[in-house]
Parts: sequence; structure tokens; C-alpha cells
Amino acid sequence: MIKNIITNKERIEALESIFGESKLASAGTNIAVVCPSCKKDSKKSSNKKKLSIDLDTGMYHCWVCESKGKFIGYFARKHFGNKQKEIFKIKEIYGISEEKEARDEKEEAKVFLPHDFELISTNNSYKTKIARKFLKSRGLSEEDILSSKAGISGEIYNRIIFPSFDENMELNYYLTRDYSGRAKIPYVNCKIQRKNIIFNEYLIDWTQKVILVEGLFDSIKAGANSVPVLGSWIDEEHAIFQKIIKEKSEVVLGFDPDARKKTIELAKLFSSYGVNAYVCNHTKSDFGDMTKQECKFYIDNAKLYEQTDRMTYLIQTISGSI
Repeated sequence: MIKNIITNKERIEALESIFGESKLASAGTNIAVVCPSCKKDSKKSSNKKKLSIDLDTGMYHCWVCESKGKFIGYFARKHFGNKQKEIFKIKEIYGISEEKEARDEKEEAKVFLPHDFELISTNNSYKTKIARKFLKSRGLSEEDILSSKAGISGEIYNRIIFPSFDENMELNYYLTRDYSGRAKIPYVNCKIQRKNIIFNEYLIDWTQKVILVEGLFDSIKAGANSVPVLGSWIDEEHAIFQKIIKEKSEVVLGFDPDARKKTIELAKLFSSYGVNAYVCNHTKSDFGDMTKQECKFYIDNAKLYEQTDRMTYLIQTISGSI
């Protein structure tokens, strides 16, 4: 018996019967529909087609609210329980069993890159050229663009995507940076809590000094064994802090100059756990705005934190306000 071949047209019709009108991606492998999860939240873009569904596999991902999973049947049932006949049809198309739905419910918190994600370093399209030009204007080399795995996608418009991988080379996070200059918010990260991940942990040698910086561009300029904490503060609740304490790694703090008070407090906190913390003494520019040579100078000349450093800082702060 010959099994009926299901066409993309049939898949689209079945999906549209549940999610409404769709937009076919340029590659023809997935469609975008209005996300029902976003529609319930008036704070999000409820009428924009940001829920991407892979026509071949049934995988889905919303680039606004981060709803995602391997089997669209689960997501359809979750939001359109009254459309039993239509849901049964797509479950039949994609071979979705109750077991698969249950598994998908557990995996909904996992991170996925866009289906059409492509590396900037290996692509020469018009959009890629614009993204590459922006990265080079920030002082990144071709080697930096390749090693950071910077990419673009039609799903995330005018943004460069930087993925992060854990110690087992599993995707655990990604952040995006606008390269058009028109976005009100330059950085938009995935919804996973940053405190629970270590950005590109697979690259870190914990037996060497670990350089902690605020942002991704700071980390690229700081070079090997640097970690962006994606903010200006970490503490015992953060995975990176816990890992450093466990491994007894020495740290170099290269946070931005305007976070000097937090830097001193963090150095004190590390010191209380018996970790040697070195503080960089750059006072004018962030690492991301420096050359790699300048960053190396400040890292190499970072001073070991001592209790007197905090007292000196407090005195300078008080005298500066008089």
C-alpha cells in the first residue's frame, strides 16, 4: 500500500484552519502566523506574524514571547482546545502522539535558533554584507565574526544573532543586536534567565584566570577566557559565580567604568569566598570601545583586590561629592 504524500499546500491549509492566515517564508520551508500566546498579552505585538512553524517537522518558535517546541499539535491544543477536528488533522499530518505532546510540554523552555539561521562568515548576501560592515565598525575582525558564530535570520529582522553554548556544546542562550541603527532597543535577548547560564561555557578554561565583562563586544575585545555576564552585577544566585567558586578560579573584573562601585563590591564578594579578584583600572572607555591591545594592557595590569581598595574608593567618592 502506497502512503499518501502530504503536500506543503495541505499542511498550510491545516495550520491556517487553526492559527489563521499565514505568511510563507522566502525559503518556502516554514510559515509565520500570529502567535496566540502573544495575542493574549496586550503588551506584546499581538497582530504581527512572529510564530514560525516548520512545514516539514511541525517545530514552532515565536520570536516575541519565546514559545517554542518540536510538535505544533501541543501548542495548538494548548490555545485552541475548541478546534478538536482541526487539531486532530495536524496531529495526523505530523504523526504527533500523546507521548510526543507530553515530551514537548517539558521541552518548551529549551532554546532554539531560527530555522533559517545562517553564519555571517560563510554568507555573502546583501543583508550579510550590511551586518558584517556593522560588526567591523565595532572593531571586529573576520576571525571574530567566525569565532563568535554571529548570524542572521529573516525571522529576526535587522538583528545579528549571537548564540551561546554550554560545556557540552548544547545551545543554552542567544542574544541579538540591531545593526540598522533604527531600533529603540539595541539588544534583545532570549527569555531564558541570564543568571542560569554561562555564556559560551565550552570555551572557558577554569584553571586559568577568568575575565568577567559586561557585554558580548566587551568579551570579544577582552579575548580568550572572557565571559560576558550580560549585565553589571552577579552574585551567589548566578551560575557563573557558582562555577568560579567551585573551580576556585581567579577572576579579572573588566566591567564598565560607570560600574566601578559594583566592581569593588563584587571583588569583595569573591574575596570573601577565597577567590583572588583582580580589578582593571580603565576609567574612560568600556572594553567594547577599545582595541584588543588596549584591553590586554588593562587585563595584564589588573590589581589584586584588597580591603583597602574598598576604603579608598569610598573616601574618593565622599571627597568627590564635597
